[in-house]
Amino acid sequence: MPRQQLSRRTILRGAGAAVALPFLDAMLPRTASAQAASAGRPIRSIFLGTEGGVWTGKDGFFPYKTDQDVERAKQWGKNEILPGGFVADTGKDFKLTQTLEPLADHREQLLILSGLRHKHDSIGNSVVNAHGQDLGTLLTGTNISGTPGVSLRNGQSADQYMAERIGRRTRYSSLELAVGKSSYNTREASTQGLMGFLSYDAEGNALPVEANPEALFDRLFTGGSAEDRTKRELDRTRRASILDTVLDDLSGLDKAVSKKDRRKLDEYGNSIRELERRIEKQREWEEIPINLPSDAMKPSGYEGYATNAGDGSGRVEQMRLMLDILALAMQTDVTRIATLRLGGYFGTFKFLGFPENPHNGYAHNAWKDSGGAQAIDRLHVEQLAYLLDKLSGMTEADGSSVLDNSMIFYGAGLTNGARPTRGHDKSISHDPHGQVNTPVLIAGGAGGRLQTGRHVNFDDGTPLTNLFTTMMEVMDLPDQQFSDSTGTLNGLG
Repeated sequence: MPRQQLSRRTILRGAGAAVALPFLDAMLPRTASAQAASAGRPIRSIFLGTEGGVWTGKDGFFPYKTDQDVERAKQWGKNEILPGGFVADTGKDFKLTQTLEPLADHREQLLILSGLRHKHDSIGNSVVNAHGQDLGTLLTGTNISGTPGVSLRNGQSADQYMAERIGRRTRYSSLELAVGKSSYNTREASTQGLMGFLSYDAEGNALPVEANPEALFDRLFTGGSAEDRTKRELDRTRRASILDTVLDDLSGLDKAVSKKDRRKLDEYGNSIRELERRIEKQREWEEIPINLPSDAMKPSGYEGYATNAGDGSGRVEQMRLMLDILALAMQTDVTRIATLRLGGYFGTFKFLGFPENPHNGYAHNAWKDSGGAQAIDRLHVEQLAYLLDKLSGMTEADGSSVLDNSMIFYGAGLTNGARPTRGHDKSISHDPHGQVNTPVLIAGGAGGRLQTGRHVNFDDGTPLTNLFTTMMEVMDLPDQQFSDSTGTLNGLG
């Protein structure tokens, strides 16, 4: 019996729930070949950012040649010499640093990019401090302007530039997500700028973020009305999964799809059920108070990281819940553009064995002892690896993975490491919030359009925005001029 062709917009409905489906063979035209399917596979762009910086000194973010000395510190910025005098370990045979070791299983789909920076970083900013130029300008390349205490102005971020042009192809043009609450997650016009936000619209306004995994799940995969929410709460009270209300529709697809698609639907349904269970468990824990010592004091501004574990370990589950839902959003093609503020040097990392204030203790003093900074950075990279594992396990209709057809930008707006003195003096000093040699990488296959598995170094002054125009070209947005970009990055395609 000939199979029925399903629309890519097919959703399952029942009892106040609407669940999107992953991409299935049955959604392809009957005459489509595997090659044609692959050629039409959508490319996704995900931007992950951490605030407060990343350690870029010895055995930090960037691979370097450990067998070469650092006598050429004043020559940094050219000939593959990094700030601090370390020689970049470039090409395909680079050795992963301790920070990047969690990405070992995916090194063939990595592009580690050193030497990039925003042009404005070399001239400083009299309006906002370094924190204001952290995540706030990472994706914009803009020198924040305005008057502190009155108004601040940013530029449009790369993700929103993309979303404006291709967002109409999906249910959501883009997603703006966060884990916890930034210590500067505010739109107030202060010298701290707009540090806690990654995404900005065409007018330079910070876009609000969703930091609640449950709310995000409901928004993406279920109905959104008040009546539907009430029904779902009743269902949860009765410990009934949302998917139980659409099982009849799900089973009704058996005759319309192939055996392989049925397996995929089963896997998809199980993953959503598991997410539901984990979210419910987290909600239960949130209702159980923590018996704090009488002299315990909550650090100001860190309430967004409050978890069921006073040592900070609960943030790992927060990060992974958001990453799981983000991966599902990409798998179901409800969006192809997303940003996620993953975390940063705020809150507590006592569970890692580093109980000091991470901002003052590790960002500012990593040059004395980089152990705490390296542990925090590695923790965040482990979550990137977790996302890559999830995406690589999600199969497209042509047999490729969602990771094969994605670009995951990972980076920070600040460096905690060596800083060259501004001007003609090429001497080196330590800077807890530097803005040269921005720590960034791209992970994922990019649909085969980038030559991955390499560390590529660029001369100092190469605009980071050129990376964004390169990503836009991969997204079939060629000949775009974004922010202060001067073109695409040579040698990546």
